[in-house]
Amino acid sequence: MLGKMLDNKRSGIVGDALSHNFRNNEARNDRETRYSRLMNQIIKAGVKTKVLMLSATPVNNKMNDLKNQVAFITEGIDEALEAAGIESIEQTLRKAQLSFNKWLKLEDQERKSDTLLEMLNFDYFKLLDAVTIARSRKHIEKYYNMAEIGKFPERLKPRNVHADIDEYNEFPEIKEVNKLINRLNLSAYSPLKYVMPEKQEEYSRKYDKKVKGGSVFKQIDRERSLVHLMRVNLLKRMESSIHSFGMTVASLLTKIDDLLVKLDHIQQYSNSDITINEIDIDDEDVENMLIGSKVKVLLQDIDRIKWKQDLQDDREKLEKLLIESAKVQAPRDVKLNKLKSMIEQKLLYPINGDNKKIIIFTAFADTASYLYEEISEWVSNHHGINTALVTGSGGNQTTLKGIQKDLNSILTNFSPQSKERSKINSSIVDEIDILIATDCISEGQNLQDCDYLINYDIHWNPVRIIQRFGRIDRLGSKNDVIQLVNFWPNMDLDEYINLEARVSGRMVLLDISATGEENVIEYDEKKQMNDLEYRKKQLKQLQEEVVDLEDISGAKFF
Repeated sequence: MLGKMLDNKRSGIVGDALSHNFRNNEARNDRETRYSRLMNQIIKAGVKTKVLMLSATPVNNKMNDLKNQVAFITEGIDEALEAAGIESIEQTLRKAQLSFNKWLKLEDQERKSDTLLEMLNFDYFKLLDAVTIARSRKHIEKYYNMAEIGKFPERLKPRNVHADIDEYNEFPEIKEVNKLINRLNLSAYSPLKYVMPEKQEEYSRKYDKKVKGGSVFKQIDRERSLVHLMRVNLLKRMESSIHSFGMTVASLLTKIDDLLVKLDHIQQYSNSDITINEIDIDDEDVENMLIGSKVKVLLQDIDRIKWKQDLQDDREKLEKLLIESAKVQAPRDVKLNKLKSMIEQKLLYPINGDNKKIIIFTAFADTASYLYEEISEWVSNHHGINTALVTGSGGNQTTLKGIQKDLNSILTNFSPQSKERSKINSSIVDEIDILIATDCISEGQNLQDCDYLINYDIHWNPVRIIQRFGRIDRLGSKNDVIQLVNFWPNMDLDEYINLEARVSGRMVLLDISATGEENVIEYDEKKQMNDLEYRKKQLKQLQEEVVDLEDISGAKFF
């Protein structure tokens, strides 16, 4: 998107962007960020260019989100809106942030949208009026001529599917697997933890960083957070598909085996004449002496006995999980079989005329590829329809012959009416009816030819579920009704939320953005409990109805 906009800049063509992807303008290790690139190379440089900033969620938790996006309009000039009565954009948003913080601390029954609106300063609304055009579904339905612009489809009540893992019921229950996950050391991802005491200061000097406020960001804390995130990832992959879970466990075992081989041949990977501060970590001659990905550790500086014990302990536990997951091949996969049953039902009994289109979302590319492999040939043979896979990682596939496998081609042939395929290529007649995708298409796509969307796994952030459904819940849909289907682990919602909390534990989260910035967010037990309560209410609400972003219970955006 940004590359296209830069090309357009040279010819003066108007561009557009999903503005919530440009919330952060902090410098990152002397590297140009996409924010600074958009500001300096498009907004400020060259010919005058107009950029349309589009977003369903312009503000998440901080008013800085909005300030950074407004800066594109004002070219970063704080007093640019004086004519509209705003003396300082920064001060206006700072006051609004204080009100927002107070609102977050209110009791649940008081934390309503109306209360927040009353608490916000008047200048904040003047600012919004000056730079934004906000149009919600309710606003459009109330004030616009729907007969002229087209209608929104009716949302049917969501269908909730609770699926086990194994048709033979031999795979352990999720909560039992979770206990085992919590007992993993995951020591392959925390080598700093095993650096010998006399070497620890060297590594601290090399890798610890000072952050704003004078505090020190210790890399060993980062490793601890990474281990927690790995546990969460294992659990979420098991929720997604037993296939994805098995691949992850197998990958972990391979990593452990490689490290154990190095430990067993330690003399080949040691040189007592060098230290971590003296070597070039990119030097090929010492590459095999190092372990770790971003943070490198010399193998000779490790407490090899302790590390080997913990690696072997992890290996033993992971082997048990791999053996159990390997038993559950596709014919025994309860969740996959339920999905195929739902697809069959939809194809035989469409909810709008003869519309057979289905989008299946999953958070993981491994799961998406697995579903494509198990579904595409089956629906082609039994129902004569085409399937496509979109993962955003170069692995796109489709059974529709004669088209390119790039994102635009696949989506155009999946939703030819909304994408106006006839104006682009009138020679193609056949279509794609089943689209299996990751969240690479959860934003900014018009796919309203489709009337049936399945979340094969539940994203931890309920907003993502609404964004996914927004691909088909769009103005001008040809469908009278649309259906959302959510797959859940086969357990009570409270138990599910508590299980997530136990896996996360008392972790210090690292907000690692796509451009590599790391912000330390201190752990706050009360805040985490409030967040869990938010999530529970939001997920409960999404089981009962499809809601707009502004209506979701306990939402922390507006």
